[in-house]
Amino acid sequence: MGGQGTAERMWRIVFPILLYVLFSMLYPELLRIASGGRMSEPAWAMWLLTAVNLLMLPVFWLLYQRERREYRRKHSFCLKDMLLVILGSVCLSRGINYFLALTFLPRLFPGYQEVSEGIYHCSFLSQIAAVVVSAPFLEEVLIRGIIYERLKAVVWNSRRAMVISAVIFGVFHGNVVQGLYAFVMGLFFVQVYEACDSLFLAVVAHIAANGASVLAGRYPWPDEFYRLPGVYYLLTAGFLMIGMLCWRYFLFYGTKSARSETEMY
Repeated sequence: MGGQGTAERMWRIVFPILLYVLFSMLYPELLRIASGGRMSEPAWAMWLLTAVNLLMLPVFWLLYQRERREYRRKHSFCLKDMLLVILGSVCLSRGINYFLALTFLPRLFPGYQEVSEGIYHCSFLSQIAAVVVSAPFLEEVLIRGIIYERLKAVVWNSRRAMVISAVIFGVFHGNVVQGLYAFVMGLFFVQVYEACDSLFLAVVAHIAANGASVLAGRYPWPDEFYRLPGVYYLLTAGFLMIGMLCWRYFLFYGTKSARSETEMY
């Protein structure tokens, strides 16, 4: 019986992932057909992604709402939490991006550059709709609201569930460089979610991080400033330090500080 219970709990984790993969393949094709092929054009890539995200969101939102009573999330936070979520997300996003750019990884795994070019060749409004609005809502409901909560029922340990959910979040991004970035950011998002009992704050964190990335790609004028001797390294260290201080707040001193007992039962 115990084995059957574990298998059932594992299936509850795998099922939403498979559903996401299925919809990710099915909806784009249906939308391309419905648009007469117009959405196959590169300029429409972000609008296509937005439409796919919005079509998937109600499905996963219903799954999340159905189990929400079981999790009893209180959604309790204050303005200080909100400000530190935004500050931490922006600083971690910039700091991790700058740090990764200093490594050999972008040269060894250039796939992320193709993804970035595909995003930034689309209109700014479509970037906002896809990357800053629809993706954070969908991914937080799916990864933090559903998968992370279900993982805790399997591994019986919130810290372990955090790491596994962040790994899944990284894999979703499809390439090594973005995957590493998403893994670290995913750890921060799930820490916010767990510490504050708020999916809303996790969404805010995700929006802030993605918004910072979109704006950095849209307005690259600071790049000349960053090339000044030592400035790039100081900014990288500064962003990472501020981001980690915000992370520390949610790890130890948040409104609903992270549970002192990692074992759930």
